[in-house]
Amino acid sequence: MNIKNLQNINSVLKTRKVKDIMSRFAITTTSQTPVTDLAHLLLRFKISGVPVVNNNKEIIGIVTATHLFNIMKQIIGKLENAKEEYKSQKLFVEDIMIKNVFSVGEDDLLLDVINLMCKNNIYTLPVVSGKEIVGIIGRRDVLNVFYGKLNQVLQNG
Repeated sequence: MNIKNLQNINSVLKTRKVKDIMSRFAITTTSQTPVTDLAHLLLRFKISGVPVVNNNKEIIGIVTATHLFNIMKQIIGKLENAKEEYKSQKLFVEDIMIKNVFSVGEDDLLLDVINLMCKNNIYTLPVVSGKEIVGIIGRRDVLNVFYGKLNQVLQNG
């Protein structure tokens, strides 16, 4: 790959905006959603995480499959030790969500999204306008653009 090809890819990353590749349909949840319902939601839609919103549709947290995975041991231990006790101690999204949420705006550049995701080990970012969620962008979206452009450059020489 020559310098011109690398510059071409870099140009795309520095000019393509979040709004060009984000998903405008953002699946969300609330803080009072039971963890079991959250698991069903992630599995049903084959997604790795969702923003947590309040009644005004403002982001108050984010919760991912990793959070669910991390509490499995705790749940298994409680089930083994006291099934009846566990039934009365339901876990909700608010118990496992991250409250300090990174987000991006529609006009943010793809290169900035890549840097934010890599620096903070983030897989999914809510896209906001003001405080309201307007979409979502994930690593798959970014990979699709990057490797699509890379493939195009390699094929065209």
